[in-house]
Amino acid sequence: MATSAASLTLPADRRQPGWWYRESPRSALYAILVAVIGGALIGGLTSFGQGYLPVWVNSLSNSVGGWTMFCFLIVWLGRARPVLAAVLGVIVFQLLVESYSVVSEWRGFDDGDPFTSVWTLAGLAAGPLLGATAGLVRHAPPLWRALAVTPLCAVLLGEGLWALTAVADTTSPVYWWLEIVLAVVFLAAAILRCRLEPRMLPLVVCVWLVGALAYIGVLVGILS
Repeated sequence: MATSAASLTLPADRRQPGWWYRESPRSALYAILVAVIGGALIGGLTSFGQGYLPVWVNSLSNSVGGWTMFCFLIVWLGRARPVLAAVLGVIVFQLLVESYSVVSEWRGFDDGDPFTSVWTLAGLAAGPLLGATAGLVRHAPPLWRALAVTPLCAVLLGEGLWALTAVADTTSPVYWWLEIVLAVVFLAAAILRCRLEPRMLPLVVCVWLVGALAYIGVLVGILS
């Protein structure tokens, strides 16, 4: 029986229908627990980070890229498949926001009413994408795994470049350069791990760079 070259590059479960949504109860429970614990923990620690992190990385607790990275990584650690991962992306982002607010209020800082922050809306918009892409990185065919890293890398690159010019006078450049380096490292790791053919590399890189430019455009539009 003839076997296509594409099928040889994928584990059996990724070639079967339903690879993108079928979860066992045990794996779903694990993914949910990781999402809830991770989101609540990182959100709460962010409040402390604003006051106690060293100056050169203090911007981590005030950057979009920081929470974007943590949201993606928490869902990725839970190993959920793309459909459940998209839902968990929203849950993690909202837990980041609300646990940050709860801890800040506990520390004596007024952070407004629950679910009224602009970050709540940002989480509803970005959470599904971050979650779904984290799931694709775990379970999709090689090209899609590499492309799935590009939204995270685009945010890190875009915010890093924007911050180096827009807020360079009031923040340390170290963290912003670190974001740029992480964007390159994450993308390079995905490309190497997926063993992409050379002809696929321009597509992945172009999607990344266009995403970064789009993110910068959104930032400039919101803040102008």
